Amino acid sequence: MEPTLLVKRRRPVNPRWIIGVVVGVFAAIYVFPLLWDLVTSLRPNDDIYHYPPTLIPGSLTFANYLYVVTQMQGFLRYLANSIVVTLSTVLIVLISSAMGGYAFGMRRFRGQNVLFLAIILVLTIPYIMYLIPIYMMEDHLHLKNSWLGLILPYVALNLPWGLLIMRGSFSTIPLDIRDAAVIDGCGEIRMWWRILVPIARPALAATTIITFVFAWQEFLFASTLMPSNNWQTLPVGIVWMRDELQTVVMGRVGAMIVISIIPVLILFLSLRDFFIKGLSEGMLKG
Repeated sequence: MEPTLLVKRRRPVNPRWIIGVVVGVFAAIYVFPLLWDLVTSLRPNDDIYHYPPTLIPGSLTFANYLYVVTQMQGFLRYLANSIVVTLSTVLIVLISSAMGGYAFGMRRFRGQNVLFLAIILVLTIPYIMYLIPIYMMEDHLHLKNSWLGLILPYVALNLPWGLLIMRGSFSTIPLDIRDAAVIDGCGEIRMWWRILVPIARPALAATTIITFVFAWQEFLFASTLMPSNNWQTLPVGIVWMRDELQTVVMGRVGAMIVISIIPVLILFLSLRDFFIKGLSEGMLKG
């Protein structure tokens, strides 16, 4: 009688576990610089330049933040410029893309597809290509060194993305909803504002985050179109203030960077539930 061979079956590897490990590694790579900057901003200068360097700070302090907010000349002005330019850009892009997305997604008119294709083609051109023409136009119109000189280019660069997302979102809304509102005597504008826009909230959230991040962190246009120090936005102002320190005081530079990241982080955390859904509805179905 032949001996019975006992073969142990190997458990199949769960692909979710592998995906989780890979995502965790990439997340750690991206998050580590932010955490390091946060820790650096909270460390005293003596602790930052201590030799040999240590990963764990010996003590924590908010002195760098207090210095940046209260003593760093121009910081609050740069912050105010960024807030005005960014919020104005987001508001104009949201209203324009919501109206245009409704027109492209739920209405039919002659030349609709050709016009939308022309708008989308703007996204295929690197935005740096627009810098010289925009600079020449703003120099001729005397728009440099003004909030409007940044708001208009930012709106023009972000509106195609907003139209792409909002068109896809409105195209997923059943036409029966619009027809029922018309039968009930609801006007076009009231129907769009009271019924359709609330349904498209995820797409609005995605458009808000994309536009806000671009306008808040944009550097090239702000540094070129705003030669005056009084009109600089926060990303350009941080570079100016870093040079103003004359020496690389990493704690204060880190505090400025952390403060510039906080608004983006708050916005994303508050709208994260709508962000993925809005992108999937707007860009995949658009």
